[in-house]
Amino acid sequence: MKSGSSGSRDQLIEAGGAAVLSLPELSRERIAELVADMNTKGFGVLPGYVQPEDLARLRSFVEGAVSAAGEQYVSFAGEEPVRGTLLQVLSKSPALADLLHQVYELGAGAPAPDQSLYQVLRCLKGESGLKHALLFHYDSYVVTALLPVIIPTEGLTGKLVMAANTRPIRSSYLFNLIDKIILDNPVTQFLLRKAYRSGLLKLTQIPMVPGNLYFFWGYRSVHGNEACDPDKIRATALFHFGDPHTDSRLREFTGRAKTRARVGAAQSN
Repeated sequence: MKSGSSGSRDQLIEAGGAAVLSLPELSRERIAELVADMNTKGFGVLPGYVQPEDLARLRSFVEGAVSAAGEQYVSFAGEEPVRGTLLQVLSKSPALADLLHQVYELGAGAPAPDQSLYQVLRCLKGESGLKHALLFHYDSYVVTALLPVIIPTEGLTGKLVMAANTRPIRSSYLFNLIDKIILDNPVTQFLLRKAYRSGLLKLTQIPMVPGNLYFFWGYRSVHGNEACDPDKIRATALFHFGDPHTDSRLREFTGRAKTRARVGAAQSN
């Protein structure tokens, strides 16, 4: 993939009447390159998708939240907890929503579902942050976009690691549930961590740069993050799109109904 973002930056996004953010315009060809990288390398990246000055206030929000949590791990799911921040603006951005829709359509070969984005802000620090290292999982959504907010530059930096594209999009929630039961259990997790730390398990390692936007097939890829030095903050925002099993009755029956993106709200943002 080319090293820089193509095209000019689009119109400023309005939030509360104030222009606060500009995002790069991306051609269909550039998005196709991104998807090709996701298919071949396991991930694609848009360098400089968010400018440093636009990240500054979000960094302050993260630092305040971590301080309020006693310098320990804290996370925020959905739009309401990050109201007034860059993440709220991004979650309402037609440009980002359209980008995720196009990535989905090019990768899945099907029309994008009528769903909204689902976002999470994860802030790792302290001993509790270490407990979130190497927790391997599949996402519930086809497309995952990761925006690094604060990344340590020395020591243990919390690299994203993955075994990319290890399964297809399952035709039913039952097969997806079987995958997750196999992966999300203490024995499998222990063996994967031991194999990775010993070097027997070779995973793609992705060092991250704040402001870049990283894409991968979260539903299809086993992934997690390495440990981060407990005295440093590692903060990442994740934007998920495309839940293939949103209407599954089995998921409701098993108590695992965690569809957090709103159906029928994709265009309302």
